[in-house]
Amino acid sequence: MIVAFYIIVCVAIVGVSIYFLVREIRSSKKEGGEGKEGRSVLTNKRQIERSVQNIESMIVLADGNDTLTNKLVELKDEIRFLNPSKNPKVKAVDEKIANKLDDIKIEISKDKDSEAIFRMIEEVEGYLSQRTKEIDA
Repeated sequence: MIVAFYIIVCVAIVGVSIYFLVREIRSSKKEGGEGKEGRSVLTNKRQIERSVQNIESMIVLADGNDTLTNKLVELKDEIRFLNPSKNPKVKAVDEKIANKLDDIKIEISKDKDSEAIFRMIEEVEGYLSQRTKEIDA
């Protein structure tokens, strides 16, 4: 009698677990958008977040150079508020931005007073304006 009770309880627990698992899977599909497009936007959003984190680490490396720090903070604020996109041209520009940020980080780690850093930051700002044009197109 007690064994039958335990079996019924175990089956009920498994059933409830399956119900909640299926419900979670369905809700995650709705939140992620429709298939490949939703994943594409999510990937772009993550790339933007990584760029912001990269700039934050550069700010730490640039400690002591107020001009560079201020410029990086401005750049971080611009990138932080970018809207993710599924547009392949926008994603290509975002990739250029991420690559240039990596170059800037390398240059800052070598010499935080280098003029080349400011030229590269200007390139990133150019990419940002190009990205805006691609979104509007």
